[in-house]
Amino acid sequence: MADNAKKLYTIFLTMILCLGVFSLSHSYAAERSERDFIGASYQGKVVNCNEWITLRYAPSVESASLAQIPLGTIVTVYDGPVYGINGFYPVYYKGMKGYCLKDYLQYYSGGGAPKR
Repeated sequence: MADNAKKLYTIFLTMILCLGVFSLSHSYAAERSERDFIGASYQGKVVNCNEWITLRYAPSVESASLAQIPLGTIVTVYDGPVYGINGFYPVYYKGMKGYCLKDYLQYYSGGGAPKR
């Protein structure tokens, strides 16, 4: 019986550790960093949507919405995707800094060469 209790205790501790690591990575995903909006940038075009995409405050689908960016709009996209956060690019649109899902942004060559 002692061996079974030891195994259950080990499994319990492993689960707690995994949950702790997940919650730390999840909270990081909801953070915003001004460092994401400096450095090289290029023009991107909103694509692959019916009408608009959401500009979010932080790189998370649960983050607050800042604006709706219409299909075909040209925005400034900073080199990304954001480190450690899958699927988001830092974007500048109408004076607002936020994040958009990469699947809805396409490099726009009409914007010229990337700015360095």
